[in-house]
Amino acid sequence: MKKKSNIRGFTLIELLVVIAIIAILAAILMPVLNRAKMRAEATDCMNNKKQLITATLMYASDNQEFLPLNMDERNNTQTPAYLYNGRPSWITGVMDWTTSSANTNLAYLISNKTPMNYSLLGDYIGNVYKLFQCPADMFASPVQHLVGWNSRSRSIAENAAIGSGPKYSVSHFGWSTSAWYVANKTTDFHSPGPSDCWVYSDEHPDSIDDAIMYTASTTIMASSTVNQFIELPGNQHGGACGMSFGDGHAEIHKWIGAVINAHLGVTYTGVRNVPCSPTDPDLEWLAQHTPAD
Repeated sequence: MKKKSNIRGFTLIELLVVIAIIAILAAILMPVLNRAKMRAEATDCMNNKKQLITATLMYASDNQEFLPLNMDERNNTQTPAYLYNGRPSWITGVMDWTTSSANTNLAYLISNKTPMNYSLLGDYIGNVYKLFQCPADMFASPVQHLVGWNSRSRSIAENAAIGSGPKYSVSHFGWSTSAWYVANKTTDFHSPGPSDCWVYSDEHPDSIDDAIMYTASTTIMASSTVNQFIELPGNQHGGACGMSFGDGHAEIHKWIGAVINAHLGVTYTGVRNVPCSPTDPDLEWLAQHTPAD
């Protein structure tokens, strides 16, 4: 006679209970894990900005306190356009959502050797190109994914009011050109002082193009009607972004206004000249932290 087996399987009810418990645990743990990931990305981003501003100040120290060239090559009439008086800007290249090689060309960020003389900071950062990429900004458009890209090479831009070189005329924004001030040297940070003046910032993926991000200063705000963000700063850290300042420190700044926080997603289109109130708190914060004479 065959012995009866003592081994029994799960009943359907027991199996459903186990699945339900796993689902509940996952629901509890996922937000915790996401917050931990965001904190880690923010720390990496801030560290990148710290290293980049340190390299910038080292460059200035070696060049009579002149900050690296910071130009919009599309407004440079010299040939080649990426050189101004024989020198490149801090970086080169105009990015977009197409398959243009400028979106992934690392030489534009770190190479300062002829014939690829594209960057003033390559040697000062040890050619570590990852400093230019926020770990939270890993976006590529559908057409870029089709050619195998998972992201572009850069998420960072420099304050347009810092560093000499050809730039887009602020008169096109309706700003007073006589009120527009550019800090060319480390000694030019007057109002605000260096600890309050932002130099590098992540720019929103839909806004970033050239190496420059335009923001009005308090002087511009006082002399002109400013009711738009020319370009949006980054907000991929839960509505915040990494920034570095003229005294060499870096921080994660949280945006509090409705306009920037309305653009938490990425549309893979060009988003610029975004309307806002002249009293938008983020517009005012950027103005208060942009060089003025």
